[in-house]
Amino acid sequence: MRRLESTNGETDQAYGLEPILDDSSETVSFDEIVTHIRDDVDLQPSILEALSKSNVEILKSLLVLWEEIPIERLRAVLENLVILTRSDRTSDFRAIFISTLRNKDIPVRIFSIRGLVEEEQPEILHLFLDRLRDEVSDLVKVELAEALGNWVVAAELGVLSTENGEMLVTALRETIEDIEADDAVRGRALESLGALSGELISELITEQYELGGNELRLGALRAMGRSASPTWLDLLVFHFDDEDVNVREAAAEASGGLVTDGAIEPLTMLLEEDGELSVRVAAINALAEIGSADAERVLERIFQDGRDPSISQPLENALNSLQMNVDSIFGMDESTDEKF
Repeated sequence: MRRLESTNGETDQAYGLEPILDDSSETVSFDEIVTHIRDDVDLQPSILEALSKSNVEILKSLLVLWEEIPIERLRAVLENLVILTRSDRTSDFRAIFISTLRNKDIPVRIFSIRGLVEEEQPEILHLFLDRLRDEVSDLVKVELAEALGNWVVAAELGVLSTENGEMLVTALRETIEDIEADDAVRGRALESLGALSGELISELITEQYELGGNELRLGALRAMGRSASPTWLDLLVFHFDDEDVNVREAAAEASGGLVTDGAIEPLTMLLEEDGELSVRVAAINALAEIGSADAERVLERIFQDGRDPSISQPLENALNSLQMNVDSIFGMDESTDEKF
């Protein structure tokens, strides 16, 4: 990985940032990065990756740069940083994403959220909750509500403090119950909250499924899947015949989240008979999420059959992901054996 030459190491600790020089890595000057961003050329990850763990002085310079370049270029830079974050877990553009989270441009704010969605620090949770309360764009609020779903899972697993968990649940419930809020935002908040177990959450899902508008019903279906409770399976399968393609797609995805072999047969029928490609792909992904030997056999059979070229690639991707999971498990076993 290329590294950015340090400009002022004395200020690195102001925001808890670590020095970023690595004598074993090739360095690139900040001026080189600025020139690359300013030029009308394809952005190169090998150059942008040098912004990882930028110190405070670099961040200050970047904030000035963002105001000077076209907004489309800033969007492209952040989109590339998001891709780098997902492909290389050692990359750290957290400070950059935080600095653009309140940018006036909606796509910039959305890319900033996506760049921070895998962060586990409570400070990021608090920041997202503040933004959910103060954000004016419904599109951005939808993104925030979805991102908060990761912390709901953390709360369910007991790795989030009780105080932060209560704060999170309260914020999402208030969003869901705010009848003046956009239904898409409320539905996404419901979907995120679905990962939390308990009778109160189940009742909330049922209430919004029965009484809510279309977006809230979709959110309720997805929340059922995030609950991982097989008790929702019959209701989800019932919606495999719904006239609304979005409902069928959401129901298929959610049934995969239940991770039960009881969903395999209806998902197989949906995959083989539904006329909408997006629904068939959702069924493929759901079977892959179930991940059992029976689910894999269904995917392999339909892939080998090859009668529907439109789903060949999704099927191959699903089978590859299952194989990667198997390889990962065996790799963990071998690593454990070596320790003993």
